[in-house]
Amino acid sequence: MPLTTPRFWYQSRRGWQAWLLLPLGWLYGAAVGLHRRSTRSWRCGVPVLSIGNLTLGGTGKTPLGIALAQGLAARGWRVAVLLRGYGARRRQACLVTAASRFEEVGDEALEYGQSLGEDVVWVGSNRRQSAKLAVAAGADLILLDDGLQHWPLARDLDVSVLDARHGLGNRWVFPAGPLREPLRQLARADVLVLTGSAGPLASPAASQLAPPGWPAGKPWFAVRFCLEPPAHLLDSRLLAFCGIGLPEKFFAALRACGLQVVATESFPDHHVYAESDLQRLLDLAHANGARLVTTVKDGQRLPPRFRDGVSLVPLRVEPASLEPLLLWLDRRLVPLAGRLHHG
Repeated sequence: MPLTTPRFWYQSRRGWQAWLLLPLGWLYGAAVGLHRRSTRSWRCGVPVLSIGNLTLGGTGKTPLGIALAQGLAARGWRVAVLLRGYGARRRQACLVTAASRFEEVGDEALEYGQSLGEDVVWVGSNRRQSAKLAVAAGADLILLDDGLQHWPLARDLDVSVLDARHGLGNRWVFPAGPLREPLRQLARADVLVLTGSAGPLASPAASQLAPPGWPAGKPWFAVRFCLEPPAHLLDSRLLAFCGIGLPEKFFAALRACGLQVVATESFPDHHVYAESDLQRLLDLAHANGARLVTTVKDGQRLPPRFRDGVSLVPLRVEPASLEPLLLWLDRRLVPLAGRLHHG
């Protein structure tokens, strides 16, 4: 079910809504823990690198995952990306191809596939099966998307992604707050990645202090994103819309690029746009003398006949900020590959 991020999750003081939902948060956290302890993990024979969030959405996990897959492939790894396929309801694994449709594989899988090409991205809720097929097809490294809370497939390295500005919010578990698991589970990951696209980011080179909630001494990195708006948008009035975890991040990033955003519209995360949604947005844009713009991920969910009337603004990882993380991961994956191969 698509979720609109409640404002009280990220308020500096916990409001009555959070306190009212706190018992449900305890139950949700207990259920996640029970599922973790009752699931037996299976190893697929090659290193498995997972990338996920302790929070619900809005961290930039998908563009980071794409950049990691590209960077590790450039270092010689034969990477296969495994996704559940949000909204696809597909259990049996399938490869994402140029002919794949949003309804079949989900928006994130299409974004991965368009960036990484064919024979790389596998979709299916049974990610054990996806891993078996990927390894049989020649993969020597699995990148498990949204894998921090996935237990059936054993992982060798966990990357936890956190938005540098919003952080952990009120630090309570869903639905009282934005956490998928209790805060103490943040330390379970092997490495923390702080993401951001506006303003300076701290980095381990600049400070030895770990971010709040992250154990001192464990590695962490700061990665920067940048929007790449098409040239024809630079002098245009824009109506920006999106259905992502933290929509204000996208709107703020557009403004930080110097673009003239005259109106914004937010939808729930992974919202499937109906023709009536787009017709209303087109009417609103016309009334404001503006062009429609949205994210690449949202672009996968637009009705086909409206796509030519909406400009997509890609979000990329700045290569220089990614390099230290790639180096750290590569150094740890190489011995893992040798151990698994001989084990």
